[in-house]
Amino acid sequence: MTTSIQSLRTKSIRQAKLKLDQHRELGVQSPLNIFEVADLWDSIRFTEEKLSVEPQGFALILN
Repeated sequence: MTTSIQSLRTKSIRQAKLKLDQHRELGVQSPLNIFEVADLWDSIRFTEEKLSVEPQGFALILN
């Protein structure tokens, strides 16, 4: 269960980064507005923080 949740989170990070890369390449022609870009950045940052904290919590459970 935990592995599938982590893989979903890493997949969401990859998708958000891909959208941001496309936005960067398209520049002014990008369909994303500033709020959508900020939301993507927030989701990347939040998910990466969650992934970095989660293994530590799992280690505590095992001890």
